[in-house]
Amino acid sequence: MKKLLFLFLVLCTVLGFAGTKLDPVKSYTVVYPVKPTVQERYAARLLAEYLSKMTKTTISAKREDRADGNVISVGNTDLAKEAGFTKKLRLQGYAVDVKGKNVFIRGGHPGPLNGVLCFLQEDLGFRYYAEPQVEIPAGNDPGEILIPNLSAKVLEVTPRTYTPPFEARELLYNYSHNSNREAVMFFRLAPLSYLSYLPEESGGVENSKLFVHTYYELIPAKKYYDSHPEYFALQNNKRVRQTAHLGSVCYSHPEIPKLMAEYVRDLIKKTPNARYFSISCNDGSTTRCECENCKPLIKKHGLPGVQLMIANKAAELLVKDYPDIRLTTLVYGHGKLNTGGITAHPNVVLFLAPIGSRNNNIQMLVPIPGNAQIVKDIENCFKSSDNVYFWDYLETDDMPFPTFDQFAQSVKYLASKDITGYFADCTNGGKSLTPLKKWMYSQLLWNPEQDIEKLIPEFVNAFYGKAAPEMLEYIALIRNAWKRFDTAYKSAGDGIIMSYTADEIGKMTVLFETALKKTEKNPLHHGRIAREYMPLLRLKLSANPAVIGTENYKKILDQAKALAKYIPARSTMKRGKWIQNWEKKLAWSTRKTDPAEYSRNTVTVWKPLCASGLAAYLNDSAAVKGKASRHIGKKPWGIQWYYSSFLDYLMPGKEYVLRISFRTEQKTLREKGKVFDMWLFHHGNTMKAYKQPVFSANFDKQKDSTGKYRTEVLGKVIVKNPLSTGMFWMNSLVNSDEAVWYEKIEFIPLEEYKEKEPVPNKTAYL
Repeated sequence: MKKLLFLFLVLCTVLGFAGTKLDPVKSYTVVYPVKPTVQERYAARLLAEYLSKMTKTTISAKREDRADGNVISVGNTDLAKEAGFTKKLRLQGYAVDVKGKNVFIRGGHPGPLNGVLCFLQEDLGFRYYAEPQVEIPAGNDPGEILIPNLSAKVLEVTPRTYTPPFEARELLYNYSHNSNREAVMFFRLAPLSYLSYLPEESGGVENSKLFVHTYYELIPAKKYYDSHPEYFALQNNKRVRQTAHLGSVCYSHPEIPKLMAEYVRDLIKKTPNARYFSISCNDGSTTRCECENCKPLIKKHGLPGVQLMIANKAAELLVKDYPDIRLTTLVYGHGKLNTGGITAHPNVVLFLAPIGSRNNNIQMLVPIPGNAQIVKDIENCFKSSDNVYFWDYLETDDMPFPTFDQFAQSVKYLASKDITGYFADCTNGGKSLTPLKKWMYSQLLWNPEQDIEKLIPEFVNAFYGKAAPEMLEYIALIRNAWKRFDTAYKSAGDGIIMSYTADEIGKMTVLFETALKKTEKNPLHHGRIAREYMPLLRLKLSANPAVIGTENYKKILDQAKALAKYIPARSTMKRGKWIQNWEKKLAWSTRKTDPAEYSRNTVTVWKPLCASGLAAYLNDSAAVKGKASRHIGKKPWGIQWYYSSFLDYLMPGKEYVLRISFRTEQKTLREKGKVFDMWLFHHGNTMKAYKQPVFSANFDKQKDSTGKYRTEVLGKVIVKNPLSTGMFWMNSLVNSDEAVWYEKIEFIPLEEYKEKEPVPNKTAYL
């Protein structure tokens, strides 16, 4: 049925089927019911406002009993009922009908707003391409809106009924933390997070603050731990005081779903228009519970399975009073959902977030049907539920990132599989071609059957002015590079990366320089080109300055600095301190050697990521720089040495000796066994990660007794892909009441390594 609805709309809009011709647009009055809902009144006034702008006259929005002549009826008016238009519409769906000279726009829950927005865009030619961008040093961007002149036009309407495939639709393509509310509305998004909202006065679904990773908020340790430690997960023989990134609840305790339901009930009273509430695990790897009741349940159903059981019980306690709510629960990176006969409550939504299979700069470019693990996960979710949302990961800021074809294929596939909601965790901060992607991907979420070969030029010609030809050629170039990647990935399997040839980078550079020159006298378009040029400059500046020469590196950096005035203050570039990091790298390449460094070209990382509750960066008098990272025993993933902290400084193809400096904190010194393991997690290439060596160090009673740091040569590292993403992560093997302190890791060029200590025959390829 969905495919038939898609096809109908596509035929009407793409093939240009003639609609019903009525009277001049300016002869109409917009009407709403005598007792309207908030959204009926809002949608009617919105339509009247833009009809007035299009006709260059005043078109009113009135109660239906106060209007005469030709009308456009918005909502469930008596006029609509008298005309016979009473059929109930589905969630987020709408209908546009014609009888005589009158037009009737209605909508499913929560109301007719989508119908009005579609009428403006599909019947009248209105376009909201891009939202305003503010806090730009060179001057704010007002956005891009097309309001056609219909002052001399007759109204032409295509009667239709349509329901989008996804009831929840959200994209985080922003240059700030939160989306522009007006843009969310005109893009016909239906958000469910606390990062996107419809206008408050629109009468749409109000987002609750309870979006994701909520156990620690639903059962706060501050409130319950001292009096009821049994509410919390048992780990390593101790009830853990859970935080946002540590621990969990006890899944089998009967009070847990009751307390969660009461929390949601109180929240509904505060936000009565909210629809989505999350009952989902904390964001960390320590969500298990080892109590005697939970262990067999987890073994049988998996962690997502027992998490679904809790959400089901909470739903049972709430739906009698609140039949329209949705309780989302994550199917996340904590084991597989093993249904074992568990069926989701009708009001519970499985929110599939395949972070391990998707959140990397390789798999984000692979269409979902080409990712066997995700396909399997989707099929598995539908064994437990008819209502599944998909949490997608879409962007990297490492380079121009052509996700267009992948996205189009993916959302069409998800719709065909009856996925009912889509959320994209993509680019809160603005990255490659953000305005185009936000507009175009919103169109595809509304109707996945639309043709991107028409959508792309429509936007580019409207948005970039005189520089549109260069931008179209640039987009075609990066899409062709993606097609090469896609073909190679399918033929070779795991390990293929997205890359650009020197010739392609050269052509892209010429296109941007030409576009900047053509828009010199138009600050608005010039700034838009500058923002899109930055990802290409980032790609060039991601290398070690020695690769392209320090003078050339400085020249590119100076250009990036000059263009930075066109970047919004809250962008990823500004918040991520790109300029400062590039300056730091340039300074490093021409620095004097630090006495604490092994050699001139040794790359040293002093501070890893310390996962909250598992590790911490603390003062330590035994460390050279007075600080080091303390990693609690039996806490895997507590210390993570991200590739981004050292990869740009390494020379591709060169062999580096990997060395680590650490000390142990032991209750009883021991002579045998491993202190830690160091594993590679290589984004987008799990097979490669599995085949990599595991580095480790053994106890040494004599050295450990000193309390001083000692160095251990672990093996060698060779960089094959300068755009690799991932990390070395530590698995501490001391007891849970002990710890390992890490001072630094070093990458020493093999030719500069002078120690007698041999290098183990272990080589990692990044």
